[in-house]
Amino acid sequence: IVSKRKSSRELPRDRSHQDPCPHPSLLLPYSLHYLTGLTLTMADSGSYVPDDLAVSRLQMMAHCDEAQARFLLEASGGNLELALQMAIENSALGGAYAEPSLGHRPDPTRGGPFPGAAPSLPSHNAPHATTAAATGGAVVPPRPRAPMARAPAPPAGAAVAVAAAPLSLITFVLRIPLYALGLGFRLMRYTAVNGVHAAAIVGDRVLPVSVMRAARSAAAAAVAAVGGGGGPGGVDLDPAGQAALFVATFKSLYGDRHPRWQECGWRVACQQARREFKFLFVYLHSPEHEDTDAFCRTVLTHPDVVDYVNLHCVSWGGDVTASDAFVLSQQVQMGVTRFPYVALLSSAPGDGGRLQLLAAASGPDVSAPGLLLLRLRATVEAHGVLLAAQRAEVEEREFARRLLEEQDAEYEASLAADRKREAERAEERKRQEEEEQRQREEERLAQEAAAAEAARVAEAAAAVERRRQAARAALLPEPPAGAEGSAAIRLRLPDGSHTSRSFPQGATLNAVFDYVESLDASSYPRFHLVSSYPRRVFLRAAHGPAQLQELGLVPQAALFVQPDE
Repeated sequence: IVSKRKSSRELPRDRSHQDPCPHPSLLLPYSLHYLTGLTLTMADSGSYVPDDLAVSRLQMMAHCDEAQARFLLEASGGNLELALQMAIENSALGGAYAEPSLGHRPDPTRGGPFPGAAPSLPSHNAPHATTAAATGGAVVPPRPRAPMARAPAPPAGAAVAVAAAPLSLITFVLRIPLYALGLGFRLMRYTAVNGVHAAAIVGDRVLPVSVMRAARSAAAAAVAAVGGGGGPGGVDLDPAGQAALFVATFKSLYGDRHPRWQECGWRVACQQARREFKFLFVYLHSPEHEDTDAFCRTVLTHPDVVDYVNLHCVSWGGDVTASDAFVLSQQVQMGVTRFPYVALLSSAPGDGGRLQLLAAASGPDVSAPGLLLLRLRATVEAHGVLLAAQRAEVEEREFARRLLEEQDAEYEASLAADRKREAERAEERKRQEEEEQRQREEERLAQEAAAAEAARVAEAAAAVERRRQAARAALLPEPPAGAEGSAAIRLRLPDGSHTSRSFPQGATLNAVFDYVESLDASSYPRFHLVSSYPRRVFLRAAHGPAQLQELGLVPQAALFVQPDE
């Protein structure tokens, strides 16, 4: 619609009765572009210079030439809506926004409403033209006028004013999804950052230091690759993360031959140097300085410098664009005025932990490895004696403390050995007493068991004897040999002996059982009788009342006496 307008030959010559701007429906696409950030940015009217895209948009929306569009944008400070409103309200200045290509060029000597713009075309609106002439061609800047002083607007202008209210409502409605989307992205970012921080805290408590150091280095390298983590627009890392990022970046640029940088904050590095009684070698890295790259390649990675620094110092380096190194560089005693900057710090325990600047050098003073080594050696020789004395004093106190602890430990060990021996003797006495008590108890129980067994045996023997006497008293008289109906029974006892006896006619099997019980060789409380052929088992309870003749034991039979288990 915008790029393929009708040619100027197709437009009417007189535009005084035309709408000063397109139909309100044509304003909606431009408003959408404005809402999504595709329009020009806001700026002060005094210093704003409109770009060509904004000028062309205002030309197409207000049907004015390029000079008029630029003046309106400069006057409105880059606000496209305000510039369009100013163009609409000032459209009564005699066809000022007619197409310049229509061929109606007025006299160049006449004044126009815009400085530097094409003169105004003739208009049917005479009062406004007279007003413009009355000003003597002076500049009349287009601006919103108060309602009381505003001239009657043409009908088309009224239509545009009526369309402004729904347009603002559409603007607000279209902004809601953008706000919701932005809020969602901010919540996701906040959740991810806090999750990473929580994982780092848990890892510090659970995983080994070497694993966490490697993980931080890898994370720092990844963050550096994508441009985050302490960089412009990135998430600011903690001091340990900034140090790990510096070490990873330094290794990637200058290799693995460098001082043993501590992957921690400079305060933690000071504590490490104080514990080891070493100097703290500090290097403040400015990546934007022109001498930084040459210093790192020729001086800081020189083998002599690296060996000397690793031998006498704890090394820490930081990028001054990160917060931790920047805070250190702003310390007054550091005196950081030039780069590259190196310093030797001391924080001995005998000094109450106060950080002291022993030496500092920057710029041309450290441009060669020899210059840096000369300063380092001089500082170490001057202050190393004090550091060694402090180390010896602390070691002496530590030795005295360890000696006292060893003496106390030996005394406690001696007391513990005495207590152990006394406890062992008491335990032995207790064990012997328990053993004697147990033996006495076993003897008593054995005696009681023997007495009980003897009583049981005696009772059993008495019972057997009583049963034997009762059986003998109940024995039937033995009939003469060959008596009619008698039964001759031959018995074999469990001890292998044999005995026999005749029983009268009509005798029952109970008489045979009584006879076995009456024998002196029979002392079994319960037993049964067994015939060999055919094999039959006779029980007193089941077969005792039966007569011998009924059982087939007449005139003679052989039976085995078998005790019950």
